[in-house]
Formats: sequence, C-alpha cells, structure tokens
Amino acid sequence: MKYVLALIFILLANFASAHSGGLDKNGCHSGSQKYHCHKKINKSELPKPGTLLEGQVTHVRDGDTIEVNGIAIRLSALDCPERGTRDGEHANRLAQQFLTTKAVCELTGAKTYDRLVGYCIVGGQDFGLFMMRNSACKVWEKYDVWDRY
Repeated sequence: MKYVLALIFILLANFASAHSGGLDKNGCHSGSQKYHCHKKINKSELPKPGTLLEGQVTHVRDGDTIEVNGIAIRLSALDCPERGTRDGEHANRLAQQFLTTKAVCELTGAKTYDRLVGYCIVGGQDFGLFMMRNSACKVWEKYDVWDRY
C-alpha cells in the first residue's frame, strides 16, 4: 500500500509541475499564457561562448528571461523578483515593452533549464542594465561571467 501511495504522489507531483497547454509539432502552445513557442536545446547544440543571436523579442517570460525568435534567453547576471510579487510583476511589465523589438544577445555558452544564457542589447540598450536601473532587478555577481556589471 505504501508503494502505491508513493507512486500516486510522484505522478501527481509531476503532473502538477508540468507546463500547461501541450506542445504542437513546432514546440508551441497557448497554455496559461498567450501562444508561444519553446525550442528544445540539446547539449550538442549549445553555442560557443560569444555566439551572437539576433532577432526580435518574441515573448517575455519575466524580468530576466526573454525569447528571441522563440529561443529562450536567461539574462546573465540579472536577478529579478519572481512573478506573482509586486516587484516581479513590475519587472515583467517593464520588460514587456520590448516585445517585437530587435535584440542582439551575446551567448555565454551556458544553459539553464530550457534557456540559453547571454547578455542582450534590446532596442539599442543593454537590457540587464536597463532592468537594474528601472526596477527591483539586481546584478547577480556570481553569474556575471564576463564582468559586465
């Protein structure tokens, strides 16, 4: 009986933490947010440090994660409050103004979850610096791998 309960608990925990909205063949879904896409990145596909990714901001996940051409980018060295908090929602709204804006991200070669890590210029300005100056986002020195801030 213990094993059955443990199995049920594990299955429910996995179900509860899943990203809602199932993916279509292009890795896109509507889920709890507007229609957006995720590109799965394999370790063999990780870009070399210094690789540039250019395109438009196609989605803003929160204050420190944007998607450029559907590819999730975690801003290196930027630490923003979580969504669901007053400061996190402010940071998210601030970042939303950059939707469809041109972005150039210099990738560090690292990956966290489904996101590449990089420093981005969005709309002609350093996105991380803009967020730190205009919201409760702060520098996360441990991850400022190129000492930009």
